[in-house]
Amino acid sequence: MKEGFVGEIFSSIQGEGLYAGRRQVFVRLAGCGLSCIYCDTPQFRRRDVRWCRVEREAGSGAFRRMPNPLKSSDVFREILRLTTPDIHSVSLTGGEPLLAGEFAVEIASLCRRASLPVYLETNGESGRLMKKIVKFVDYAAVDVKLPEHMAVRPELWEQLFEEEVSCIRIAKKNGVKTFAKVVALAETREEIFFSVCRSLSELEVPVVIQPVTPAGRVRKGPDLRLLLRLSEAAARAGVGEVTIVPQIHKVLGLR
Repeated sequence: MKEGFVGEIFSSIQGEGLYAGRRQVFVRLAGCGLSCIYCDTPQFRRRDVRWCRVEREAGSGAFRRMPNPLKSSDVFREILRLTTPDIHSVSLTGGEPLLAGEFAVEIASLCRRASLPVYLETNGESGRLMKKIVKFVDYAAVDVKLPEHMAVRPELWEQLFEEEVSCIRIAKKNGVKTFAKVVALAETREEIFFSVCRSLSELEVPVVIQPVTPAGRVRKGPDLRLLLRLSEAAARAGVGEVTIVPQIHKVLGLR
């Protein structure tokens, strides 16, 4: 069994995107190659976190600690323990789950064998790694970055976007239910967003506009007028399904 670094394992509801409100077991894998200015889990950007917080009982909010690294079989055992009858899927999130490589693949494959759907939350920074895990994924939420997110240096943004598009394409080709999520800032430019949506429209995936929740270096979010202009821009760009969904888990005070 492969070993890897995990930040948290817990039961809650999905707070973002098209499946907001659905119950999931979350496996937050540690390590991320990006540096978004609104990151709300900066403690999990580093891979070598010492401890993994594991919920004692599903929905209890009480945690115990397990020392990292964990074996994929250990993670799967905790997933099964926290699984409830109303579960929609197991969310592999982060950090960035793709960077966990074979460790994430093993967790996903164990879930597949147990008939537990896998929901991959990814920033799409590696099409190569997406190819390794995609056959065990049922749902994919690909977080498409805009230049103002400052996830990478400005000269590397187009390369990152190409990887994100590649991940969406790979997921779609393999029959994964896929959507793109784009975080909107107060500074988001309509013309850049339109250009991004033109490319996404060719992939025929729904696009979720997520108004940023102030965190990190972000102090305020976009107003309604900007969100509506972005929604119109997505439709003009050819996106067939566009939705504005805030982070409902933040509204409810959940993780």
